[in-house]
Amino acid sequence: MMSRTFRILAAFTCLFQPSLAQGNECVDDDTQIALMGAQQGRNDMTACIDVMEGCNIQNHLGDSLREICCKTCSDYDPNKPAVATQLPSPGETVQVYLLAGQSECTGQAGVGELTADPQRYPELQGEISGVWFAGYASPAAVDRFFIAPMKAGRDRTLFGPEISFGERMHAVTGRPTMVMKYCSGGTNTHSHWNPFNRRNMWDTSADDGTAQWMATNGGLDFATKKTQFKNMVYTIRRTQEALLNAGILFNWAGIVWVQGQADLKGGDPVWKLFGEGTARVWDGFRREVGRDVPIIDTGSNTHNQLQSGKEYATQLVKGCKAKNVEFALASNDDTASDCVVSASTPCFDSPNLHLNAGPLLFYGYDPLFPAGERKCEDRSTCKEFEWYRKYPTNIHSGYEGMILKGRMLANAFVSEFTDYTLPSSYLHSDPAALYPWKPCATGTLPSEGNYCWIDYRDESMMIKPSSELCSYSQNIVIDDSNGPYGDQNNGITDDSGKGDGSTNNGNNDNIFDQDFIEDDDFDDDFDDDLDDDFYYGIGGMEDTSAGNGRGRGLLVVLGTVMFFLLQPFTL
Repeated sequence: MMSRTFRILAAFTCLFQPSLAQGNECVDDDTQIALMGAQQGRNDMTACIDVMEGCNIQNHLGDSLREICCKTCSDYDPNKPAVATQLPSPGETVQVYLLAGQSECTGQAGVGELTADPQRYPELQGEISGVWFAGYASPAAVDRFFIAPMKAGRDRTLFGPEISFGERMHAVTGRPTMVMKYCSGGTNTHSHWNPFNRRNMWDTSADDGTAQWMATNGGLDFATKKTQFKNMVYTIRRTQEALLNAGILFNWAGIVWVQGQADLKGGDPVWKLFGEGTARVWDGFRREVGRDVPIIDTGSNTHNQLQSGKEYATQLVKGCKAKNVEFALASNDDTASDCVVSASTPCFDSPNLHLNAGPLLFYGYDPLFPAGERKCEDRSTCKEFEWYRKYPTNIHSGYEGMILKGRMLANAFVSEFTDYTLPSSYLHSDPAALYPWKPCATGTLPSEGNYCWIDYRDESMMIKPSSELCSYSQNIVIDDSNGPYGDQNNGITDDSGKGDGSTNNGNNDNIFDQDFIEDDDFDDDFDDDLDDDFYYGIGGMEDTSAGNGRGRGLLVVLGTVMFFLLQPFTL
């Protein structure tokens, strides 16, 4: 809960911010959003993409957000027409991958930059043959679901890992590929994606297993972050029903999870709560698709606690078959520092962070990376590579960084879970293969030249002994000759044999070990969603008086400050 003094400061800070709309140009002020989030201790609020649910608030608070985040909100316009569905042709079995997570999953990579670079990325231009997208036209809503051939920019000016992941999986396997995407910025595993959070539960005894039942009776809410798991269940059902009704055979082939930053402040220790929460979410996804599909995971963002939690999750998840993939761009030695890495703060000059120049020299430096800090022989002719959306204030992936990430995830999935062979050219350009991020050797810390992560896992704190946890097993082969709805015995081959391919309805506690759930009365303070405090902090009414046409007058300042002072601030 914010103090009254902070509310006043927040009001004045935002009201005197200059407009970022110059003529017809529209530029997000991600820095302002990150500042407001930091002032409230919100490491899940790093850029406009994390607060886009507020774009459609119909009052002066929404007006202010639409000005500060004009580009993001233009993508989130509910008045945009929905996208028409174009299904694959019946025939060969479609491989469906579930893609979920937070803002890096949603994506801030620019479609304009990609389409302007056809020489380097010809295979990602226009509609991608053999690849489909299933999900929502922004903003997500029940009536905005669609399936169509994969194409960057079909409904947004920004994209995530789905473009290059889908293209790479199809290029390697030759199979029709579909990426079903539902992601939301700033969402955590502890509450937002948790199947056992009360907001994500529904009457399973009455549930008939259809998307329509969920839409009518399930309490879906796409305007909040607090029902992410339930919204995902609906999305899964919409996808399945669309394909089944058209007579299209398909397999749920895998899960791609891109998440982490929003869980950084939860748990003591973080790795334990985060790892158990992540495994719980994965178990819930697998329950809903009816198969123990393989999982590829990323998103620790140099944080050792998060990386430890992710590795713990791969040990704990039912059915095993989960793999985390990162690469060593930087390592954090966790010594005292005032700089905490986030999507708005790279901390590359902080003494606790050790930047690996290898990937920068190999792929290129971000165009906005300071010339004086580049380590190539001739700084004026360094290769360039758009790693970030806007370095250093928004380090969500830029278009080339996102393409690289999607390909890395696909390469890892193919290598770990299939019997397909990756072309050597794919491996020779894969950051996780070239610059692997491994746990630090016992007694060592990350340092210059020693790019590793600190493993905080403690077996005495784990909910199961190591003998009952997953052990690493590479190359689990997918038998995808027929879809699970064409052959109910088809599944993933591993030491336990084939999956049963069955489908199950609802969210039933019995699918999890009871000792896995520590407490279903979750802390609402941790589940601090896009609450009034944050929006009041960025609020302010627009003055329509003369001048530049967008100035703000004293009466507006005073009126808005009074509005701040009089608001009830409750979570």
